Amino acid sequence: MKITTRLILITLLFCANLTFAQDAQEIIRKVQSKYEKISDAKASFTQTLKAKGGKANSSSGVIYIKQKNKYRIEAGGQVIVTDGQTSWSYSPRKKQVVIDNYKDDGNTFSPNKFLFNYPENFYSDLQGEENINGFDCYVIKLSPRSSGSVKSATIWIDKQEDFIRKINIVTSESTNTYSLKDISLDSGVSSSKFSFSPPEGVEVIDLR
Repeated sequence: MKITTRLILITLLFCANLTFAQDAQEIIRKVQSKYEKISDAKASFTQTLKAKGGKANSSSGVIYIKQKNKYRIEAGGQVIVTDGQTSWSYSPRKKQVVIDNYKDDGNTFSPNKFLFNYPENFYSDLQGEENINGFDCYVIKLSPRSSGSVKSATIWIDKQEDFIRKINIVTSESTNTYSLKDISLDSGVSSSKFSFSPPEGVEVIDLR
């Protein structure tokens, strides 16, 4: 009797885990379907960055995204821009801009991956539900299929709107959390937002 009961419990647990995995995939498919139909997005956000062994620092800003692989992040006095080929990181405080080729090694974080395209090299698992800034959200844990800079990620998906409301990224060096609000889709973000001309008098470090 005990063996039979254990087998039933194990079977139920396995089925529950399988159902949660299927639910996570279905939720993500809805998000993908929504974002695949848009050309650009804009949102304000708060960001909390905690370096390994250090204190957490918070800032707020605006993020612009355009299909494909184009984004601009303005936060904490810094500007990060990419047009999908070249990336610019500008610090007015340091009077410095770093230019490099846009890199996508599969596990690096970019807003487009989590807002436009769910990365196929991550497993997904529905963790539960949580209210984020007044919005009821699904909580989905993402685990990389192979080793890379991103160790794990968690996304909070609006149950009603199929928007991603919050993103948490854990790397070997830091934990970075974005909370999104005032999301605007297809607002006609200009392509000029995704290129950058260094101001006069700043140091240019070109790593290309």
